[in-house]
Amino acid sequence: MKTKYVFMALATLMLLGGIVSAQWDGASTFANVSVSPNPVIAGGNATIVFQLYNSYNFPLSSVNLQPTGSYPLLNVSPLNSRQLGPLPPGLNPTYFNYTFPIPATAPSGVYTLTFTATYYTYTASGLVIGSSTMPVSIYVQNKPAIKVIASSSQPAALYAGYNQTVELAIENNGYGDARNVSVTVSAGSGTNLLSSINTFFISNLTRGSAVDYPILVSVEHTGSARIIANVTYYTSNFGQRFSSIQSVNLSVAPSAQFNISAQSSSLSPGSTDVPLKFTITNTGSSDAQDLQLSLETNYPITPVASTAYISDLKAGATTNVTFLVSADSSGVAGNYPVTIFEQWKQPSGAVNQQYSGSTAYYAAVQSSSVSGVYEEWVVGVIGIVIVVVIALRLRARFSKRQHGQKKA
Repeated sequence: MKTKYVFMALATLMLLGGIVSAQWDGASTFANVSVSPNPVIAGGNATIVFQLYNSYNFPLSSVNLQPTGSYPLLNVSPLNSRQLGPLPPGLNPTYFNYTFPIPATAPSGVYTLTFTATYYTYTASGLVIGSSTMPVSIYVQNKPAIKVIASSSQPAALYAGYNQTVELAIENNGYGDARNVSVTVSAGSGTNLLSSINTFFISNLTRGSAVDYPILVSVEHTGSARIIANVTYYTSNFGQRFSSIQSVNLSVAPSAQFNISAQSSSLSPGSTDVPLKFTITNTGSSDAQDLQLSLETNYPITPVASTAYISDLKAGATTNVTFLVSADSSGVAGNYPVTIFEQWKQPSGAVNQQYSGSTAYYAAVQSSSVSGVYEEWVVGVIGIVIVVVIALRLRARFSKRQHGQKKA
């Protein structure tokens, strides 16, 4: 019976102690809490600054503050416990701060970091242990990352000496959306920018997406060249601005190039099988193999033999080609465009890869009246000569007669 009363007394004391401890839970709270920056950009640091308020009339001893958080903030160094010592009643003037990194891969959203304070104090009932839970919400905005690259195949699409289109890909390979993306491109070393539009604007570029823009360039020399991209963009809420200057590297393959000059030829209306001769020099850095040349003309010039073939034209080599044309008899004198189309292969290209180009000229058709005037001029001169000769002979005869009469 006595044992029963002892047990009941111990149970009562334990129950009372539990009630006292429960009453002292929540004695500590946060005051004047601030989070900076706001929002926190993923990949950067977040700083939480706060004061502690003791809502009871007794000081709290051995206050230990332990922060914990959900993924991806869980166990992020240096989020460890901190011994704060005694905490007097009321608002404590000391400011505490915790600075910790936000992983760059953290998706945008609201995260909760929980600070748990444990402490003890002495009351009339004896030693009491309590705890307080103080959550802090952090808004994380993930950082976008804009990268500009040449998306078109290289060097298969970029050759020295030609005007070519390069596809620029503006990519967001970060972890957040990018707003008001502006990219201005300019020519770098070894590159000429031929496009009239060199600034591109994207109002919203979501994570993982890309937009392609074509630009027209020319590169004179084999090897490497580059385009300069000046990039600016903002986070999705326009809270932070980013900027960078990026180099877009281009790979330039060697290529044959042709300098074609026309030799003078005479065309007149009605003429047939008139040769048009051209001198072709390979001024490029690669041999041209299986070079096929095609002549295209407009009325009144008509091709008769309009193709030429050169098996191999070395870099720096020169050769001549001849095409045959005719001129319509009703043609009007003037300069008429003719075009030579080139198609070839070269050792630097892929298997069966064909290259092509074109060169424009003017062929002169002379007026038929030119030859008619010449003929009339010649006939006129001959007539005048004949008249002069006849006049001289008649004069000579007349002189002889007069001379004979005087002798008589």
